[in-house]
Amino acid sequence: MNKIVTFLVVIALPVGLLAQEPASADPAVQLDSWRSVHFQEKIFVHTDKEFYLAGEICWFKLYLVDAGAHRPLDLSKVAYLEWLDKDNRPVLQAKIALRDGHGDGSVYLPLTVHSGHYKLRAYTSWMKNFGVDGYFEKAITVVNARKSAETPAAPAPQQYSVHFFPEGGNLVNGLTSTVAFKIEDQFGQSTACTGVVTEDDQDTVAHFETQRFGLGSFILTPRSGHRYRSTARLADGTAISSLLPTAFAEGMVMHVSAEGDDRLRVDVQSTSAGADVYLVADTRQSVKWAGTAALKEGKAAFTLNRKELGEGISHLTVFDYRRQPLCERLVFREPPRPMHLEVKADQATYGTRKKISLQVSSTAEGGSPMAADCSIAVFRVDSLQTATSGHIFEYLWLGSDLKGKIESPDYYFEHPDDRQAMDNLLLTHGWRRFQWEDVQSKKPPAFQYPLEFHGSIITGRVVDARTGNPAAQNIQGYLSVPGTRTQFTSATCDQGGRIHFELKDFFGAPEVIALTNPEDSAYRVDINNPFSERYSESPLPMFEFPRPDSALLLDKSLAVQVLNRYGGERLKHFSFLPGIDTSTFYYRADHSYLLDDYTRFTTMEEVMREYVVLMLVQRREGHYHLPLLDLGNNHFFVTDPLILLDGVPVFNIDSLMILDPLKIRKLETVQHRYFMGSVNFSGIMNWTSYKGDLAGFILDPRATVVDYEGLQMEREFYSPTYATDEQIASHLPDFRNVLYWSPMLPTDGQGRGALGFYSSDLPGKYVVVVEGLAADGRSGSGLATFEVE
Repeated sequence: MNKIVTFLVVIALPVGLLAQEPASADPAVQLDSWRSVHFQEKIFVHTDKEFYLAGEICWFKLYLVDAGAHRPLDLSKVAYLEWLDKDNRPVLQAKIALRDGHGDGSVYLPLTVHSGHYKLRAYTSWMKNFGVDGYFEKAITVVNARKSAETPAAPAPQQYSVHFFPEGGNLVNGLTSTVAFKIEDQFGQSTACTGVVTEDDQDTVAHFETQRFGLGSFILTPRSGHRYRSTARLADGTAISSLLPTAFAEGMVMHVSAEGDDRLRVDVQSTSAGADVYLVADTRQSVKWAGTAALKEGKAAFTLNRKELGEGISHLTVFDYRRQPLCERLVFREPPRPMHLEVKADQATYGTRKKISLQVSSTAEGGSPMAADCSIAVFRVDSLQTATSGHIFEYLWLGSDLKGKIESPDYYFEHPDDRQAMDNLLLTHGWRRFQWEDVQSKKPPAFQYPLEFHGSIITGRVVDARTGNPAAQNIQGYLSVPGTRTQFTSATCDQGGRIHFELKDFFGAPEVIALTNPEDSAYRVDINNPFSERYSESPLPMFEFPRPDSALLLDKSLAVQVLNRYGGERLKHFSFLPGIDTSTFYYRADHSYLLDDYTRFTTMEEVMREYVVLMLVQRREGHYHLPLLDLGNNHFFVTDPLILLDGVPVFNIDSLMILDPLKIRKLETVQHRYFMGSVNFSGIMNWTSYKGDLAGFILDPRATVVDYEGLQMEREFYSPTYATDEQIASHLPDFRNVLYWSPMLPTDGQGRGALGFYSSDLPGKYVVVVEGLAADGRSGSGLATFEVE
């Protein structure tokens, strides 16, 4: 049986909690109740590689999981991806459809993009309710070889800073605490140092030094009326002086230590002499242990069995007698070993334009086969593009539950006996996905961002166009995606003017149109930015432009240009995802008219009078009206139907009647009362033009027209075949450096999968990277290499 290893850490709690009123309920019960409503997601992105030239395509696969059990989660149906520059400005954005807990897509890196490191981040609308530290982030490098003549900015001089993290959250005068520290430059890169802590810039009270990745810790007992300063020295002799956090006159501290292999001891010290303290241990918001101990002479202790904690990161929170949280730290219990993904090539070396066959197997610990959902990338490695780092197992079990950049996350799983390294990591990267004040609040849950369970939800606000103030409750709004595929929906706003339009299978489209009905002519609909406008504090690494005269860079640039020149059209093949419903929102019309099947008239009135049946063309008080026959009740509706032109509602029928019917291709009618949410219509008339361009119809000036991309269409990965002598002898150059990419490589119940593809004209070393996730939440990655000569 494998030894269970537990590591320790802390995150800070605001001291202001000391002044709060007593909570009325058990925190453990409150947290379990909170978790039942505030379910959370995690997302992992596998990219085909991490180094790109402008003009290449970035391919990616998304894995959406339950944040607690890490099982595939079929809740959110839309993911948002962004490529941010060093100033957190988005240079590329995409919306990706999710199904059954996964999605995939691609982004072309335009020739206008500048060279540098970019932050690729991914999240769902629901994840925005819980803060940016829960988003997935990774660094991507892009080099624009065509802009090599631009003089890159000189690298900024490195400026190091030291950050301190007292165990339990705060220093308290007279109480001994462990203090962790982290030294890094402005780019988040760590370095080694040694140092001392002095009291009032005189007496040395502690010595410290970094261990791995710029992290370390020391012991300190602060005294009242004194201040403490650290002086860290780098290897070159540079000194960095920093003040430690100010100690509080009153409060509580905690310390966790191991008692043998099976138990943890939690010691609590307080400046208060009596009363009880309460300890709650939760693993990803699931309470695993809770207990009470009495303070005697300001001290109390708890003992926990490590096996009672969940696998991965757990939080230990100490509460005072009023059930207010005062101290907190993290512990880590080693998770099950990752799913083993083995990749085998049928040969070690291949020629150019030769068939390459790979076998992939997925097994659980002990070697038993298991089915898994996998993604695979095969690409050439060199001094610029190395094998990808940051795999799904390390991210789900470690990186996703910590804050900030983690250097070499695989180290902590490859060296589980280095407890101090893990301890220092967690001491300095503490974070949790909830706030205790929210958990203990009696307010009903309120989520600013909706769960996109059925598809895209476009949010906005109905405002009074005269004052700019939010509209009153229940103003009706309409949203359309103009085009030949009718996409239309309606919703009402709440008392704050907030409105949500839901569009299932909303793909493509450059713009949307939102408006209110004519009775609410004083109002307009403002559409919100669907992408997150908050950003993490994690910096990007320092970028150094490769030598512009580098032979490798020149070869790579030439290869990209050749591929785009001769394979450009093949790289632009897009299609709807399989199973996407492209029918209209009303699914089936009662009558359908293709106008080319009839004599073409020169006015819309003639068209409707001559061959549109079960409809009246009337003029009342100088305006046209077009009531439909209600087939269910066998009488005409009193009011006009919902009239759509290329998906856009037409409220002024007179403006429809002056259109050129020769630009109209089709009419469909729904001849029964149609209900859409809280609104209903007296049937539907849906007109479609040939070009989906509204056929000259003039929009209501109150309408809001917004550039708004829908979900991304699926791009076909270009992988030529060389199965015949004629194909092998083709003179078309093949300079692909990514030989194969597949976001969907399932292994069967026997844990087996197979694939085949062909090498290109580029010799070199190639690496195969596979990421995988099983239905029970087990994850893993695999790697293999081969040569092309």
